[in-house]
Amino acid sequence: MRTLFFAAAALTLTACAAPGGGPVSTAALVAADAATSLAVGERISEEMATQGPSVEGADPVISLTLRHGDGRRLAFQQANHTNNDLLAQAPGGPLAQIMGLPGEASPVLYHSTSGEGAEGAFFCGPQGPASLGVFEAPDGNLLIVGLRQAIQFETRPDGQVEALPYSPDQVCARLRFRRG
Repeated sequence: MRTLFFAAAALTLTACAAPGGGPVSTAALVAADAATSLAVGERISEEMATQGPSVEGADPVISLTLRHGDGRRLAFQQANHTNNDLLAQAPGGPLAQIMGLPGEASPVLYHSTSGEGAEGAFFCGPQGPASLGVFEAPDGNLLIVGLRQAIQFETRPDGQVEALPYSPDQVCARLRFRRG
């Protein structure tokens, strides 16, 4: 009976976590190097939720929540809705360059939804990162890079859009994890 109660409670919590009824996945992220361990501890949890689009033909809303063992959390949404966000994530593009990824790697960009200092950030200072670059390597390791500000773009006189140079000072964290 007790097991049934806990199973029902877990299902209820999962339904609440994904307002659109979309899938939710949770994974433990284990620090893969000493620098990451010093910055965030040995382990954090990652929660991914997908909420279907409210308008047909639109992209789904993909949420990423990173939780520290002490309860602090940072929330982000995948940047998949504007042309500049898509340009930033292009293979070998601005985000890949900022993250120091080789060749035609295409990381995923997330923008913060936590609000400034809303949840008590556990990396990138008390306000947390404004954006994250996330890349899962073929060997399964996960690289998360915290950015203090969004990647900016400008339109050249010939009509082409290009990213403005991004200062290395604006990278506030380089974290390496293994899923565990």
